[in-house]
Amino acid sequence: MIQVVIVYWLTIFVTVTVLARILSSLIKLIAVDWNTNPPRALGKMFEFLKRLGLDTSVKKSFTEYAKDLLFFNILLIVMDTVLLAKQSLFFNGPDLPWDLAFNTAVSFATNTNLQHYAGELALTNMAQSVVIGTTMFIAPASGIAVSFAFLRALKGVPAGNYYRDLVVIIGLLLLPLSLVSALILAALGVPQSFREWVLVENPYTGSFTIRLGPIASFEAIKLLGTNGGGFFGSNSAHPFENPSGLTNFIESVLMLLIPTSLLFTYGEIVGKKRGLSLFAIAYLTAFIIILISIFDGLPPLANLIEPRLGYSATLVFNIASILSNTGATASSLLGMKPSAVTSLLLSMFIQAIPGADGVGLLYLLTYLFIVVFIGSLMVGKTPRFISIPISARIVKLSTFVFLLHPALILIPTSIALLLREYTSFSSVLNPQVYTMVLYEFTSAAANNGSGYLGPLGNTFFWNVSTAIVMLLGRYLPIILFLVIAEDIYKAKRSMVEEPVETQGALFVVFSIVMILILTALTFFPFLVIGPMMMGG
Repeated sequence: MIQVVIVYWLTIFVTVTVLARILSSLIKLIAVDWNTNPPRALGKMFEFLKRLGLDTSVKKSFTEYAKDLLFFNILLIVMDTVLLAKQSLFFNGPDLPWDLAFNTAVSFATNTNLQHYAGELALTNMAQSVVIGTTMFIAPASGIAVSFAFLRALKGVPAGNYYRDLVVIIGLLLLPLSLVSALILAALGVPQSFREWVLVENPYTGSFTIRLGPIASFEAIKLLGTNGGGFFGSNSAHPFENPSGLTNFIESVLMLLIPTSLLFTYGEIVGKKRGLSLFAIAYLTAFIIILISIFDGLPPLANLIEPRLGYSATLVFNIASILSNTGATASSLLGMKPSAVTSLLLSMFIQAIPGADGVGLLYLLTYLFIVVFIGSLMVGKTPRFISIPISARIVKLSTFVFLLHPALILIPTSIALLLREYTSFSSVLNPQVYTMVLYEFTSAAANNGSGYLGPLGNTFFWNVSTAIVMLLGRYLPIILFLVIAEDIYKAKRSMVEEPVETQGALFVVFSIVMILILTALTFFPFLVIGPMMMGG
């Protein structure tokens, strides 16, 4: 069984690597080349946007870029909250309570997709398509846009224009890939229909209704955009979202595709060897996480695991989802072994192997700034990254990005335990319940979205607390990434030899060791009293 998982993963790895290598060339064109010198058709589109009153200047500062992103995302959250809270008015569906509507709007706008509702019961097809579907394009596009601004800073050019990037990323990257992916999934049995309910006659059980919708197109952007929110409450465990072993494989590839492509895009801009080193750091660390996940063995059958997929394929899907910070799940997390849950938490603690669309790359780069700083101290020289001096301010900001994550997880976890808010789903506190609370806030802070609670989390406390954590976990790091990018853009470049070479086998090994040590020192005690004590 373990051999099956390893071969399965190697097949995914090879497929993702080949496709990502091809896609990275297009992403580099969009991010850098076409930013200042767009092709004629794209230039005409920018002119049209300018006539509509939208500023399409590419020479905006990183501060202006951050302001535009925050303004647009706040506007999106407000609109989504109103549309969901007044669904009966707009989409002829049940109104969501304000706290649930706010949580859902924040969840999808922050690329988290934490769901305290079951989509087939709470939302109509129009609400799923107009509100949720649209937001699932904008959220990953925002993350990718920030990574574009950061990559431009490494190249020594201005941030660009957020709105211009948003349009290009959605129009030239996400929409075409989603269309192709939706066609493939529909051909493999994922329904694509605008009928809401279908009456089915069964000679043994009588007639019953089945919920349908534009599921194939929903699944495509859910996976490519590292969104993770399911059309159904059971997410990819539902046979309409993930009907077979083949769709399970394809969906695993789709989740990892864009984050991996951005690693190669980094190499296209700063040097292929550096890109390969970054890729090696991400995936060798990921393989360590995979090995941890199978430590408790692989049962042929398990409770709460879909028999059509089996434990091994389900575990592979769930790990691929968490590594890419997608958050989709092919089973209930209650069916996962303790070692598998530990590996899921570790991946969310790191957030960069390869992480979500756009921001996964940036988390990995901030880790590397810390690694380069520590390595330079060890040899007694001024830290440099490529040709850029790493200032004390960049190191401090990178450290703050790293420390922000445990703070956003552990503080609300402590509050929830002290207030006994776990009583909304359990009468006793034990390692399993503690893990459920820890996982909920880890998922929210990492903008992952997977969780144990589901509709059980639909209480005022869980809706509001996780919404706050999702907001802080998304936008504070993005602001810090853009501040770091501005410092890099303004830094004086010189062709001085790097004290710690940022490519090659030694750098890869040193970086992996440092990332694992930093993560273990921060989170290991909380894993010991949680999933490691669950038994199983």
